[in-house]
Amino acid sequence: MVLVAPRPAVWRAPRRPGAAEGGEVLALLRGGDGERQRFDPGLAGGLRAWLEDAAYEAVSTRGDGAGPLVLGPHRLLGAVGGPDGTGRRLDAGDPDCGLAVDDAVPSEETVLSRVVHALFRQLVNVGALGDDPLDDALDALRAEGEASGSVLRHIEGLTGPAKGVLSETVCLHARHLSALVPRLAPGWLPRTDDRVAVPLAGGRVVLRGVFDLLIGAPVPGRASLCALGLSTGGPWPRERRSLHYLALLETLRSGNPPFRIALLESASGRYGVEDVREDHLVAMASHLSAWLAGVGAND
Repeated sequence: MVLVAPRPAVWRAPRRPGAAEGGEVLALLRGGDGERQRFDPGLAGGLRAWLEDAAYEAVSTRGDGAGPLVLGPHRLLGAVGGPDGTGRRLDAGDPDCGLAVDDAVPSEETVLSRVVHALFRQLVNVGALGDDPLDDALDALRAEGEASGSVLRHIEGLTGPAKGVLSETVCLHARHLSALVPRLAPGWLPRTDDRVAVPLAGGRVVLRGVFDLLIGAPVPGRASLCALGLSTGGPWPRERRSLHYLALLETLRSGNPPFRIALLESASGRYGVEDVREDHLVAMASHLSAWLAGVGAND
């Protein structure tokens, strides 16, 4: 992965993406001679068969009455910074979170992550942020309804000084995002929060994940998609592994992985871009197979 150090950025709002970093991210995503890596046509089928075997073994000891085992990157790749993590979003009611909507109490890390991801979606879909990034994010979260209710209630319950600290922190992330997020032409088919669910073992195991941003259209027999992940400050190696996990899910969904992935870190302004390789997918499938074997052994 090509790692790029953060560069100084000055917050000016409203402001359209177009700073050097955003252009560089786009250039790296589009870089190369136009040729896209071709993967073995049997790769997706082989990976699925491997995981199907592991999934059937895992559920064989759970009993016929057990509900589906719904798994996401938080459980499969390990927690970060407590029960709701710091980099990946965990929505209230998400089985990966383990909390019902009414019971969920978001941590400060989760609140920041949800706010920053709302700004990220606005930059991709609209192209600019307003004068107050926190207000922009709150408007977006209100539009989501009860799915963001616990986060909104937390922010609305903050004291003046605490809300001021949050606003300053959000502005820091916002100016990094404005510099990092490239302006994407409609022809790239950018789509945010692209959800993937891959059923295994007849639906008794479900692998889930969410692409922060997926661009491009699937092309039969050829890797043609680019995926961008947004981290608000989680450990870089784990965030990178989360992208490899999502690349595996896309391989199982469409038959081909994304050809290139990028990780943007809004807290620092750094980013990395890399091509997806077969060994990334095999290593992740091996990890998931071992994880599922552990489920069967513990039941």
